[in-house]
Amino acid sequence: MTLIASIKDHPSYKKYSVSWSDDVSPAFFKLLELYNQKSLDIYFRDPTSNKWEVCVGRREYDASRAIGIYIAFRFTSNGIEYKFNHNISSLVLSSVRGKLTEKRISELNELELLSNFVTEYNISRLPHIPTDYTNTETPHLDSFFSAMIASYQIDRNDWYISYQKIVSTVLSAKNETDISDQLLRDLWYSRDNYISSLKQGALSKEEFELSKSTLKNITKKIINSQSLVTYQECVEDLQKLKDDGKVKDLHKALLNRVFAVAAPQHFSTTVTKDAFEYICSYFTQNWGFKYKYSNWFSANIKLKEFIRNNLNHEYDELLINIVLWVIYKEKHLSDLASRESDITLKTAIRKQVESIEIQFREAELERQFIQWLHNSEYCHYAISSQSEDLGRAHIRDVVLKSKETNTTLIAELKFKSNAKEDIEAAIGQLLRYALYPNTEDCSEIWVVGGNYPLTDELTWFNEIKKHVNLKLKYFYKDPQSNQFFEE
Repeated sequence: MTLIASIKDHPSYKKYSVSWSDDVSPAFFKLLELYNQKSLDIYFRDPTSNKWEVCVGRREYDASRAIGIYIAFRFTSNGIEYKFNHNISSLVLSSVRGKLTEKRISELNELELLSNFVTEYNISRLPHIPTDYTNTETPHLDSFFSAMIASYQIDRNDWYISYQKIVSTVLSAKNETDISDQLLRDLWYSRDNYISSLKQGALSKEEFELSKSTLKNITKKIINSQSLVTYQECVEDLQKLKDDGKVKDLHKALLNRVFAVAAPQHFSTTVTKDAFEYICSYFTQNWGFKYKYSNWFSANIKLKEFIRNNLNHEYDELLINIVLWVIYKEKHLSDLASRESDITLKTAIRKQVESIEIQFREAELERQFIQWLHNSEYCHYAISSQSEDLGRAHIRDVVLKSKETNTTLIAELKFKSNAKEDIEAAIGQLLRYALYPNTEDCSEIWVVGGNYPLTDELTWFNEIKKHVNLKLKYFYKDPQSNQFFEE
């Protein structure tokens, strides 16, 4: 059920909307779509009372508390009443009430007010899911999943689309006699392969190369069978790699990741023991899941069975798995924050959430940038991502090499809150890659940002270029065309 469908199903909306003029509902839902695009939270407040019904703004992790309500709506027999309600010093705006029409909203300079609000609260993350929204009418697991999928737009985001592609590739490999080097690299070496991000638990380049033949055999086993016996055999194979000195660690999370893509109906993308143990605990406390966690393999199968048995709709298994990861990311860290009295640690936890979101934005930016490179003047270069140097001390986002001209170009990708932060964050790393002793020489260093720069930011970058004795370029993504432009 989408957000709009959920609101249309609300008793108050059903009761009053029948008497409204034709221009009321379209104006309302047009605004909600705008708020959704701006990553504002949309939630019900006190649905059983005669107070404001639908609120839009910035939510705290605790669903019972809002730190900023931008606008609130209430359904009446005469139409939709609205109330602007900012509690921010920089916005000189007293509460404004009125009847909702497109004309009236435009008269209030809605877009300008909205931009100010978004800037004030630095809203650049995905919306949170307040518990009073997800479970207003029927506290049922189906309602919860519907709300999660709708609010995060999971069925439309790039992670879901790329997740579908790699699942399809693995499924096709079942009919192949061999596992391609690219697929093997995607499954076992890539730190972020749209199944799960493993920054710390990944193989080094040397470990991957030494283990290739064994990893191919393990992959074939998994694609053909996802049984407990197969899982145990694969663990033994990984243990032998460790015993032989080809890898330092057992890398069970990597193994779990391959099982997750081979059988998404049984295994989630939450591939570490601690993370999935939290998921099981969450579903036990909130949804009546009765299973004592024993191991990642069995717990996944039991939880996925429980979820399917308690959903009214047949959701795509990939959507369910992404929801589970979002629960861990949002709920786990918010639980930590709620239990923590130290304001410094609370801030650190919140920054950790933001860091995870940035990682996914930058991973998608990298994918788009590489795709753009293949269709640009740089298409003749050999393009690689996550290139290592000095024993993984330096992991470069994108490296371009030309044998003809003997040139190496290094790109660092950033997608922060604005272009200034993109440039600032990338410059330090690029200087380290270019100037640190014993690192690979490079001909050019590039900043690649996900935000459209302002004039002052471009001026600042050009000043940096004047004072840095290196060939430095800046590429930024145009949000409208998704094209990259060079400064």
